[in-house]
Amino acid sequence: MKKSVVYLMFLMWTGIMSAQITELREARVGFDPQLPEITVSGNTYRIKIQEKYSGEFEKDPMAYLDKYCNIEAFIDLIQDENHIEYFVELKSTKGNMQAKYCREGNLKKVTCKLKNVLLPDDLREEVYRNYKGWTMVENIHVVKGRNGAIGEEYFKIKLENDGRIQNLKLKRNRMNGREIAGI
Repeated sequence: MKKSVVYLMFLMWTGIMSAQITELREARVGFDPQLPEITVSGNTYRIKIQEKYSGEFEKDPMAYLDKYCNIEAFIDLIQDENHIEYFVELKSTKGNMQAKYCREGNLKKVTCKLKNVLLPDDLREEVYRNYKGWTMVENIHVVKGRNGAIGEEYFKIKLENDGRIQNLKLKRNRMNGREIAGI
């Protein structure tokens, strides 16, 4: 019995000692920036930009365009004097955006169309308050602008209640709030 206790203590001691030995390996630290994928087809350049997180594009498409589309750097990179305008298209699972830039890199025209996005809080509350019992089936958010400023923004909303369908068009004016119009 005494031998088995000593033997057991010896096994525990060797187990503890072997657990204390740790081998360190070389650690590598690197920098891997996420560069956009550019494909060229004739005079068309397609730039593919990945979202950093899901919903980043839908949250604010104009801010996303400003943040990830450095058109001046792109124009300097290709250095082609034959191009008069540059077209940029951004795609997402919820929709897309088309932007047109002039030779100098100024935003001339932008159109964005997103499907089934979360309505802003004030619009969501107003639709709920004015259309009790109705269910929102789908919505489309449309933004149009010229010369770097948003000119028109609206939501097309399809509501359903007991087989009846109601279509709404909620226009948003960034300066004066919003106005609601039925379709």
